[in-house]
Formats: sequence, C-alpha cells, structure tokens
Amino acid sequence: MIRELEDFAEDELGLRLHRKFYRKWLPVEQQLTYVYVSRPDSILLPPGKSNFNYFGTDTLKASEFAREQMDEGFDTMIYKTSGTSATKLTHHLLNYPSEALMFVVLHEMAHVHRDKSQLNIPYPAEESFGDFLGNYASEAFARQKYPAILHFIEKQRKIQEEIYELLKITEQQTQGIPVDQKNRYYQQVSSKMQALIENANEFQRDRYNYPVNHAYVLRNRYYYKWYFEFKAIHQKGNDLKEMVKLYNRLPADEAETALLLEKMSK
Repeated sequence: MIRELEDFAEDELGLRLHRKFYRKWLPVEQQLTYVYVSRPDSILLPPGKSNFNYFGTDTLKASEFAREQMDEGFDTMIYKTSGTSATKLTHHLLNYPSEALMFVVLHEMAHVHRDKSQLNIPYPAEESFGDFLGNYASEAFARQKYPAILHFIEKQRKIQEEIYELLKITEQQTQGIPVDQKNRYYQQVSSKMQALIENANEFQRDRYNYPVNHAYVLRNRYYYKWYFEFKAIHQKGNDLKEMVKLYNRLPADEAETALLLEKMSK
C-alpha cells in the first residue's frame, strides 16, 4: 500500500519524493521521542528555543531535558511517534489501521517533498498541509484503490477536525490567563479530549493522548494553524494537484503566507 501511495503521490499529486521512502527499518523497534517547550504564560515558543527537540530513541535524555525546561518555568510535552520525516518502518507503524497508515504516510510526504524541492516555507505550513493531505488525499487514494475503508477515513477525518476545533478554541481562551485559571481550564479540555479520542483509532490516541498544557497546544497548533484554510481552498474547486502547486509557492515569511491563505480561502 505504501508503494501504491508513493506512485499516487508522484503521478497524481505532483509530489517529489525519494526512493528511500519507507523502505528501511528503524534499527531499534521503538517510537521516536520529541520534546516541545512553551512559555508558561502564553502559547508561544520561548526566545532561543527550537520548534521541537528531537531525541530519537533516547527517552532518558528527553526526560532529563524536559525536567530542565520545567525547572526553568516552561511548560513541556514529551511526545512519542512512529511516523516522522525520516520515513523509517516500525512494526508499531505498520500495525496501525490502513486509514491511519495512509494519513501518516501522506503527512510525511509533505515534509519529504519540501526537502526534495528545497522549498523555503514556514514550518506551520508543512504541518498544516501534511494534515490536509492526510485527510483529503487519503480519501482520493482510497476511492481508487481501497473503497471499502472510505467510511473509516471519513470517521478519522471527522475526529481530527473536531480536535483541531477544540484546540483552536483552547488557544484563544488560554493565551495570557493566570496559571491557576490555566490549570483548571486545561482539566476541562483534557476531559473533552478524552471524550473525542474514546472512539478514535490507535494512531489518533498515540498523537493526542497526553496531558494538555501550553506545550501540548503549541505542538498541535502547527497541525491546525492553516488546515482549515487549505481545506476551504480545496473545497472551492482546486484539485489536489493544484493544492500541491499552491504549497510550492507559499512565501517564506509566515505573515505573508497567512495573508495569502486567508485571501484565497474567502
């Protein structure tokens, strides 16, 4: 199925991929670990901090780094995943249901295409467009090759979009609020999140089943930042290949990209 997806992406979406795409196994059968850091008072990347901190399979070092950041007063999130732009196979990844595997592979194609095409675009655009591809290109692909699972793809997309909406509202409500209010609010958000992922698939639980704080929202906001703009532009009649062409020409400046996508989605 991954090879079919690769052909579909290159032939029908116009993505540029490399021929090492999900062909080699990760040497250690273990999820890869990232740490995300946010300011404690707002959902903002602290000055001098990276969008993400990658620790591979070294979970101990990731935990030590997260504790150091917490000691400095920052919110942190330790995140583990089987799907990364390194595009290495693991049994955990391959044990996802087909609709989840399609989503992960298509999402990572957005990163690989960016690298292969040497695009200079904002990081949130990669993540938002990756999720757009994961949700909508998977439907197009399944209609051709796997129509029996279309209803599972639609269910997966519905849950994803409900989570995006919840986190967008959360971001608006928690920017700059006092810490004691923030913690109470996040307890409510955590309960809503658990209700959403109760009927989700394993991939979605892997992605979202973490304690909710500023770092959690900061990490996930990359997925929804421009997702609904990409969706709206697509639903105005732009096919998936045209969406990839739009992705290719996004400005490097984040404010310019935001303005372009807002204008096109209206």
